[in-house]
Amino acid sequence: MKRIYLVLLFFSIALSSFSQNTSSIDFTIRNLGLNVEGHFSKFSIISNFNTQNELIHLSGEIMVSSIDTGIESRDEHLLKPDYFNTKKHAIISLKSTEIIKQDSGNYLVKASLTIKGKTAKISIPVKAQKIDNTYKVTSNFEINRLDFNVGGSSFVMSKTVKINVIHYQNL
Repeated sequence: MKRIYLVLLFFSIALSSFSQNTSSIDFTIRNLGLNVEGHFSKFSIISNFNTQNELIHLSGEIMVSSIDTGIESRDEHLLKPDYFNTKKHAIISLKSTEIIKQDSGNYLVKASLTIKGKTAKISIPVKAQKIDNTYKVTSNFEINRLDFNVGGSSFVMSKTVKINVIHYQNL
C-alpha cells in the first residue's frame, strides 16, 4: 500500500512539472524593514513580434482591484484614495513608445506607465525568447511609488517597488 502512495505521489510531482506556462505580475516593497510581496491576478499583456521574432510592441493593463498581498485587510486599504484610489483609477497601464534591441533577445523598452492617473516615462529591460510555439517575455525593474502619488511619504515604507513580469504568448 505504501508503494502505491509513493508511486502516486511521484506521478503527481512529475505531472506538475509539465504544467502550463502562466503569466504573472509580482511586486516587492520594503515596509517596516520587511519585504512585502504581492501580485495582481487580473491583467492583460500584449507583445507583438515581427517576422524576425523581434519584439516591436509591448503593452499591458492591470485591474488594480486584483491586488493580493496575502492579507485581505491590507489589500482593501491599498484600494483606498491614499494608495491606488480604485474608485477613480481602476487600471494601471503601460504602453511602449520605443523598443531598442540590445542583443539577441534583450531589449530596452521605453514606455509610458500610468498609475493613479499619473503618467511617467520609464525604461525597462525586457528579455524575449521564442520557445516552441510560445514567446516568453520577462522583465525585472523598479519604480518609485511617489512618482505616482501612491502611499505618500513614509519613514517605514520604501519608495522603491520591485516588479517582476513573466508573460507567455502563444504564436
